[in-house]
Amino acid sequence: MQAEILKAIQTISNPFLDYFFIILTMFGSSGFYFIFIPIFYWCIDKRLGLKLGLILIASIYINTVIKEVTKISRPIGYPGIRSIFTQSAGGYSFPSGHAQGSATFWGTLMVHYNKKWLWYLGSLVVILVSFSRMYLGVHWPIDIAGGILIAFLIVVLGELIDSIIRENPLKFPLYLKILLSIVVPVIFVWIFPHKDIYEHMGLIAGVLTGYFVDKEKFDFTTHGTFSKQVVKFLIGVAVFFALKEGLKLIMPYENAFNFLRYSLCGVWLSLGAPYTFYLLKLNDKKIA
Repeated sequence: MQAEILKAIQTISNPFLDYFFIILTMFGSSGFYFIFIPIFYWCIDKRLGLKLGLILIASIYINTVIKEVTKISRPIGYPGIRSIFTQSAGGYSFPSGHAQGSATFWGTLMVHYNKKWLWYLGSLVVILVSFSRMYLGVHWPIDIAGGILIAFLIVVLGELIDSIIRENPLKFPLYLKILLSIVVPVIFVWIFPHKDIYEHMGLIAGVLTGYFVDKEKFDFTTHGTFSKQVVKFLIGVAVFFALKEGLKLIMPYENAFNFLRYSLCGVWLSLGAPYTFYLLKLNDKKIA
């Protein structure tokens, strides 16, 4: 039945739609989130940027665990199904990481702002990204449905946890916050030591460490003119990707070092970049 659905979808295949859905599917890739979430953190709403990053990485963690446990094969190579852009299809099939990630990201934004236009836009993006995975022949329909359902549960749980934290903020000393920022991700790696988990938990450790240091020592704001916001984004993202790729040249490509590499990238996102913006006078409010 699932194979027949994919075959029916692919009856509309043509070169234009191939490129169209390849572009669309990138809106559910990690590269999109690495670029988009910093915009919130540096330029719009620091706390929302942190929330988006944490909920999305939690979603990726859950997605990775389920995939490795279920080990369901993708439709790639199935008779009668055409699979293209397979470089976007790493690992097992269920649930769809693109569908789950886009539903998690846009779902969090839709609930946070609760604007009708954003509900329409977010729903459309999730539908198109999800459909693209089937059109490209890299996911079964059940993968899409499962990913969106899991994302819904994650968004609801994330909002619940966020409301609890808002009402009962952490009142630990800074050293303890930093310690927990490192220890908790390490525990999650220990629970499920997959290579991707090392990277994502490392990123969380770095981002949280930088966030807590900034919050207590500097507390930078996102305010600035449009031109300054553009410069902040370009500098911040350029250095992030330079660190992400450049550290590979001096660190062994092993799990523990990948954790460290992504931790350093995370510290840049939440502390290094904001302090650099301050030094370059790109924030309206000076760091005290």
